[in-house]
Amino acid sequence: MNNHKTHDCDYTLIFSSVANSNGNVQFIKHVRDEVNLIGLTVDDRGFGWRVQQKFPSPIADLIDLAVAIHATDRLTFQNLRQKQTRIRVILPVRHPELLSTTSLQEKLSDLLEWATGSLWLFDFNKRLDSGRIVEQQPLLEATDPYVDEVTLWSGGLDALAGLYTRLKTNHEGSFMLFGTGSSDNVYARQEQVFKVLQPSFPNQLNLCRVPIRFSESSLHKKNKISRARGIVFMLLGAACAYLMNQRVLYLYENGIGAINLPYSKSAVGLDHSRSVHPLTLLKVSDTISELLGEEFRVKNPFLFWTKAEMCKTLTKDVRNDLPSLTMSCDRPHRQQPIQCGYCSSCILRKQALAASTIKDQTRYVVPHGRKPAGETSLHLRHMLAQVSTLRGLLDVSDTPNLQWASLTQRFPELDDIVDRVAITENLMPTDMQKYLIRLYQTYIAEWNIVGFRISADILNQISNGQTTDDYLVAAQQG
Repeated sequence: MNNHKTHDCDYTLIFSSVANSNGNVQFIKHVRDEVNLIGLTVDDRGFGWRVQQKFPSPIADLIDLAVAIHATDRLTFQNLRQKQTRIRVILPVRHPELLSTTSLQEKLSDLLEWATGSLWLFDFNKRLDSGRIVEQQPLLEATDPYVDEVTLWSGGLDALAGLYTRLKTNHEGSFMLFGTGSSDNVYARQEQVFKVLQPSFPNQLNLCRVPIRFSESSLHKKNKISRARGIVFMLLGAACAYLMNQRVLYLYENGIGAINLPYSKSAVGLDHSRSVHPLTLLKVSDTISELLGEEFRVKNPFLFWTKAEMCKTLTKDVRNDLPSLTMSCDRPHRQQPIQCGYCSSCILRKQALAASTIKDQTRYVVPHGRKPAGETSLHLRHMLAQVSTLRGLLDVSDTPNLQWASLTQRFPELDDIVDRVAITENLMPTDMQKYLIRLYQTYIAEWNIVGFRISADILNQISNGQTTDDYLVAAQQG
């Protein structure tokens, strides 16, 4: 065990063995001297459909680790503008000697601090029980369990558009779609989109889900800003891929959303999610590789694509029916319409569908529902201002190296991405720079074409006497 004292932390979470039933976590808030016991289970029966005859015990530990991170991320809170939150996690695993190595501990702590802003400390002790059911059961009978590609399946538009594009370029490939989480609504959406796609791609699609469930926790407030969600998704997805004899896990996310540049200079780094950031993928890959003792990679084949470009294959096949089945909203409502229509994710969704000439059949609160009481134009103003900033930075020259110098003076994090990710993308740094320049130029061009149409729904609700035309000009000028 590490030598850190539990009372030096803001929170301590002491997990029982992660189980299919009757598992729990003792959640301690040190500042209040408060202790809660919360039920926690994982349903990993989906992993029974696999290639490997024997369930590898390090993969079982990887699942335990993912569940513990999920629970910790949902139960603890941090104000990013206050002191760093310190979190201690005590977890029984099958191989504490592997998880407790200095190298893996450093990679794991670095990954979680990068993603959440908190300092995570782990103590791993020996798990003494016989393990979960899936570890003991033989392989489920299947005609052909082999798959060519395992990918994360969120029920979002990028996942749909990316999968559709991959299917159209790999006509005989078999894909395993992997989902997780704790929301019944999300699970229903994942299954609905999966079932609608199946007739168009017979014998090419498989769906595996591993739900994580809390119980007896109705009195405890959950953290709605789940900054480690992407990490949990990738860790469990990696377990699925490994069990299917794959050493690469794919996820499909447009480059604009993946890199997620801050909208303003005053933004705190984690004001913007790093859920599928290129450096997050790199750090997750290195952590998993360290645990397994062999190379494992998480890859995003659409890093240099805009969301609209990802949707173009749907446009070609006139699949206007599919996008409305997906969810993009950051702040979904409980009643219809579910998607707000004015958060940055909804706006990017609208922009992508318009730029790819897909008729958006989605119903949003704005403009289809009752007008919200609060501000609805803030995210649009930020996005328009950012587009204006990017346009100005790239218009300084037609020469790529001067454009890159201008771009990275304002967004230095792009240099870090190229320095650390180019080799994993099998690119020379200068080539990756050009791909990223093209990504942002394409994004700007898309906004130039559809910006007014996307803005009108939101800006028409402004009641301060300012016209939509006046507002757009002011917003685009920053």
